[in-house]
Amino acid sequence: MKEGIIRATRHVHMNPSDAAFYGVKAGDNMTLLVESPKCSTRFDDMLVRVDPSFKLEVHIDTDEANCCDLVRAKRCELIRQG
Repeated sequence: MKEGIIRATRHVHMNPSDAAFYGVKAGDNMTLLVESPKCSTRFDDMLVRVDPSFKLEVHIDTDEANCCDLVRAKRCELIRQG
């Protein structure tokens, strides 16, 4: 790239059985709820990526992880949007 920036979007990887469990498909969006002491946070618009080789993983950037105090999180929950 000669000019511009790349901004990674928060997303969730899952295999087809996980997608069926959550009732989502590739390209859908989910919400991630992170419950941390005095710092519970909600991340909307988590892009869903589905592939048979994927295990269930959420990818957020370092700033997002720090803002919700992810290292001390007591609970994380994925919720289908819409």
